[in-house]
Amino acid sequence: MIFQCKKTENCFSGARTYEYELPVTGGELLSFLEGWELRENHKFRRPVFSAKRGGLEIKGILASHIVKINYTEEGWEKEKEELEAWFRRLEAAERPEDRLE
Repeated sequence: MIFQCKKTENCFSGARTYEYELPVTGGELLSFLEGWELRENHKFRRPVFSAKRGGLEIKGILASHIVKINYTEEGWEKEKEELEAWFRRLEAAERPEDRLE
């Protein structure tokens, strides 16, 4: 999966937040996140989601191709490298063996 990434700022000290533009929507991405704690909130005009596993969190608008990922303060470089490697391996949104567990 081809993606673009940029560092974003937030109000938390030591936060490691990156914004990713993906070829799939947030809603489509959820189908790959087996074993994650998934939440959707449809009360907003633009429904949102969050996916958590350990200290790692992915969030965004379900219909958007932009997601924000909050990496843990300790070990964030390795988490980022592994997640981006997984994104690169995703060629299509249909192979169950590509799910991130």
